[in-house]
Amino acid sequence: MRQLLISDGTTAAGAYTAGLLGPGAVDVVGLSADGHTPLVGGETIADYSAIRLIQGTAAGRANVVSPWIDGSSVSRWTGQSYDAQQAQTSTITIAGTASAAFNATVKVTSRAIGQAQFERRSFTVAVALGDVQNTIAAAINTAINANLPAFLASSAVVGNVITLTGQTFDSDPYRVLSSFETQEDIDGTFTTTATIAAGNTPDLGNGGDGNLIVELEASLQGMGRGYYDRVQLPVAPPAYAVAATTYDLYKLGFGNAAPGSIRGVDNYRDIVIAYAAAGAGQADFESKINPWLASCPGAFAPVNL
Repeated sequence: MRQLLISDGTTAAGAYTAGLLGPGAVDVVGLSADGHTPLVGGETIADYSAIRLIQGTAAGRANVVSPWIDGSSVSRWTGQSYDAQQAQTSTITIAGTASAAFNATVKVTSRAIGQAQFERRSFTVAVALGDVQNTIAAAINTAINANLPAFLASSAVVGNVITLTGQTFDSDPYRVLSSFETQEDIDGTFTTTATIAAGNTPDLGNGGDGNLIVELEASLQGMGRGYYDRVQLPVAPPAYAVAATTYDLYKLGFGNAAPGSIRGVDNYRDIVIAYAAAGAGQADFESKINPWLASCPGAFAPVNL
């Protein structure tokens, strides 16, 4: 099971008011006879055998809390600084001069949805005898831009090289991250064959882009807040991720064995803490959780983002 906690980076964890943490803060508390006690930087598993993560919310709303995390059950502690989404690019390089008139065709097929029927486009231009590579490339680029498919952000040409750039993911208005395939069909009368080289592949993971965190939070609302039935329970729970914010990500994995739990299904938890990059209180959070995790049996290296 996975849980997401989000800090907007506006404040460090401070005093609790009527049991509530300040909005936007994320705190680390230890299990004590009094229920929980906020950790002080440098405290270890010798001070508290288990910790809990707490996210402050808007005034009057209950804190978002993780389960108790026993130090002996922690299996993973990693982090990832914000990394911008990378759109897929592909290049089409035209080489040579036409020794006869022919038709040049470029086909582009979207693979983003992962299943057929894939959106596809075909672009054909007539090439005249003697046309040079730059002329042919410019004609193909013009044809593509005249009917640019939605999964492409742009098509540009420099000399004899056409560069196709896909879309990045957006949560509102919703747009999937592009993944596409390019093919060419150059008539055999051309003196040399046009070549197509694939560029960088899109990063489908969460790199801290706010749009991806918005999507992750929405996908976890059923698991974390019981928001499964959107017909009988139409009131959505509050959301805390902001598309325009960039986040650093901390990832904590631990066992949560309990009587009746199913091995590999509900006996393991993964917590993602999305912290607004370079936000206030981020160093305070790290100063609390890193020493405690370093003192656990797994002796986890500190994560400083």
